[in-house]
Amino acid sequence: MLPTEQILMWQQLFTLLSNLPTDSIPSLKISLSQAIELFESEIIIQNVDLLPAPIAAKMRSYLTESHRLLRLLPLDVMFIATARNPTTIEQRRQAYQDKLNLLLKYCQAAIAA
Repeated sequence: MLPTEQILMWQQLFTLLSNLPTDSIPSLKISLSQAIELFESEIIIQNVDLLPAPIAAKMRSYLTESHRLLRLLPLDVMFIATARNPTTIEQRRQAYQDKLNLLLKYCQAAIAA
């Protein structure tokens, strides 16, 4: 099991991501940057090597994949903002939502680890 402080940080990230605004691209960009800042300044710097080996291996995977998705989400937001065709907008929103849902699952898995 993760230390309580790490669980709280993952829960905070989960809450930030769950409450991302959907009605305004500028608000979404700000909120997403806050989530990225939390991840990069508090979560990714945690030393997972101090955890038991099976948990450490899982956490490394969750950290790697979460970091990858957090770097891709702002690009999806930019693609949504620049799209003009309704079909393209919907496709890009779906790609964004799929990544966000996966990221939320990684947060839940890290909390449960």
